[in-house]
Amino acid sequence: MTDMATSPEQALVVRVQELMTRLEELEDLEARTVADDLVGAVVEMYGDGLTRILAALDGEDPVLERVRQELTEDGVVASLMLMHDLHPVSLETRVLEALEEVRPYLDSHEGDVELLGIDEAIAHLRLLGSCDGCGASAATLESAIEEALRHHAPDLLGIHVQGVAPPRNVTPGSEEAREKTWVPLEGATEIGRGHVVQASQGLLVANVAGTLLAYKDFCAGCPSPLSSGVLLGGTLTCVACGRAYDLPRAGRCTTDGTLQLEPVPLLRGAEGVKVSVEAETESKTTGCELCVSGLSNDHRHLLHLDERRILCVCETCWSMRSGDPEYRPCGSRTLWLDDFVMPDDVWAAFDMPTGLAFLMRSSVSGTVIALYPSPAGATECELPLDAWERLVARNPILERLEPDAEALVVNRLKKAGGGDGGQHLLVPIDQCYKLVGAIKESWEGISGGDAVENSVRAFFAAMHERAAIG
Repeated sequence: MTDMATSPEQALVVRVQELMTRLEELEDLEARTVADDLVGAVVEMYGDGLTRILAALDGEDPVLERVRQELTEDGVVASLMLMHDLHPVSLETRVLEALEEVRPYLDSHEGDVELLGIDEAIAHLRLLGSCDGCGASAATLESAIEEALRHHAPDLLGIHVQGVAPPRNVTPGSEEAREKTWVPLEGATEIGRGHVVQASQGLLVANVAGTLLAYKDFCAGCPSPLSSGVLLGGTLTCVACGRAYDLPRAGRCTTDGTLQLEPVPLLRGAEGVKVSVEAETESKTTGCELCVSGLSNDHRHLLHLDERRILCVCETCWSMRSGDPEYRPCGSRTLWLDDFVMPDDVWAAFDMPTGLAFLMRSSVSGTVIALYPSPAGATECELPLDAWERLVARNPILERLEPDAEALVVNRLKKAGGGDGGQHLLVPIDQCYKLVGAIKESWEGISGGDAVENSVRAFFAAMHERAAIG
């Protein structure tokens, strides 16, 4: 499974958001006005061109019909069709297609969904059936429906679902309280019928009579992984304790009604297979990610070099695994660099799309890379070596920048307090990813909004408090 896969249309949206952010930072009001008018004119021109293309493809010829079908299934083209009200498939048909996509998952929890009608771009649905004692709450089932509709019918203004359980009090930190995100499950379509495989993030995926089902990979009766179990029909048997679970019936134990596997929402559509998992946040980890030990609030972090991912670990794993080839302990220095010099020509040579980035040496690639926050997470680019060397010549402290473990943070966002001269910090790499997560979580609209600016200010204020002045 790939943690940070981005579809073409999502990448384009992120790029547009980055450019809009840069546009809004221009101080020249006339330049911003002209740019807005230009964008509007370009959108109108492309809309007119798309209209003519679709008109030329109109007809009953099978070849033309196949081309039209391919265009509607392309995420980028379909988005443009919706933008200009040119999509050939009606909203109701696309909603019904979305419900068909989510129906296998609902069926595995003895549920179903019915479209009651669409009124002023609001889809009215009824959630049918129930699975008493099921680990998938009505709210979880509804979230799967919402995700399917988001892909097939993004022009819906909202949904109204009947049959959903009323809101309940949720304990902070519980499974229900944790934020979820949908991620692609690479290779899932290649799982043969009657096979079960282990996926990343502690999941198992089984193909039962052509239907893919996902669960957390541990036996409800013992701590053993179930992905090594025996799957016959729809029953998965744990090789350690012998307990059997009926996967098509929400993972119920066949011999003990009090035991049930933990289900994971899975959707299978034209764009592939995706599952709903816990979002990557600092607060979600309650145990060491390399062993079964618990963690304190001030636990250690390791950086996985190849995956560029921060792991929360206990003291034992930190000291034993820090020397492994694939891990690197995060740095410990926090320096506020008041006298740091960032020449404008060097910054321009880096060609960064935003005024906030962190720069680090990578021992994996042997280069210097920059990562900048975006609504999709951290985006990476390689820096030109000659520009970096010019920066090091002006700031010798960068010669001692520890590869992978720490980074130079540059803030040239005027709205967030960077000012003309900017702010510069040397911080442990895990703090950089913490900033990326805060920005991703608070991002609103095209430019990010005030919440992003507040997140950046709060980060630099916290770093200033803990930093030594360099």
